[in-house]
Amino acid sequence: MSSIESPALSVVIPVLNEEALLRANLEELAFHFDAIVGRGRWQFVLVDNGSTDRTPRIIKEILAENPGSKSVHLPGPNYGAALRAGFKNAEADFVYNCDLEQWDIPFLAWAWNARDQHDLFIGSKRADPTICRQSGLRYFLSWGLNTLIQHQFAFMGTDTHGPKLVNLRRLKPLIESCISDRGMFDTEIVLRALRQGFRLAEAPIAFEEHRPPRNNIVKKVVWNVFALYRLRERMKAIPYRGPVEFRRFARSDVLSVYEGLQKTRAAGGAAGAQPPSRQAVPGTP
Repeated sequence: MSSIESPALSVVIPVLNEEALLRANLEELAFHFDAIVGRGRWQFVLVDNGSTDRTPRIIKEILAENPGSKSVHLPGPNYGAALRAGFKNAEADFVYNCDLEQWDIPFLAWAWNARDQHDLFIGSKRADPTICRQSGLRYFLSWGLNTLIQHQFAFMGTDTHGPKLVNLRRLKPLIESCISDRGMFDTEIVLRALRQGFRLAEAPIAFEEHRPPRNNIVKKVVWNVFALYRLRERMKAIPYRGPVEFRRFARSDVLSVYEGLQKTRAAGGAAGAQPPSRQAVPGTP
């Protein structure tokens, strides 16, 4: 990717000790962003969460090869703080955030194509069980967490985590007002946006586990329960500003747009190139 003065899209990715897959997966992502957004029209914003392996060195190499991109360093692991820092350092009007080993290209293409129709696009791994390959334990915990969110906040969606395309130009003040930490940060963004009358859209994403859990699951569950209680207390001071603007789409809606864009590219002579292969963590399926 060549140097850019004003990117159309900032791609925020938190990273922590990712030396095994960082370069290969970013190269594959870059291929798709070039195809969907346009070569030279987007930037990486890589947020290092206190990595202790070769990740910081690899990030420097990647930035040298992509002058329009940037990195942020945080002293320790904190997913919410990483997202906050990424949004703060994004230069574009639109931000796409995702995990390094989990993304869905049809969802990205669909959301980018409809970016002027909605303010916040949410990719849900729970919206379509036919394309979600979670372990039984993770599926149960995800179901439990989202059931609590639906019950405590009258949330009509199926997921508040996962990849998102955000109209930062419109949502930046809202994002700056969020004070939740770790895994609750993006949940607070979604709930605030819903109450403040922004236009939300949710669609299913394909999900497949590529690595075992990094954190103690029991501790994570306990932390999330208390974090949800604190968030509920804060949300009491945020009333609904009007009718809710929330739309849910099927996987077929996403794929129809994605396939149409692929045909358009093929007709324009852009077909033929193949992306690099996505890397899994060594020792995982």
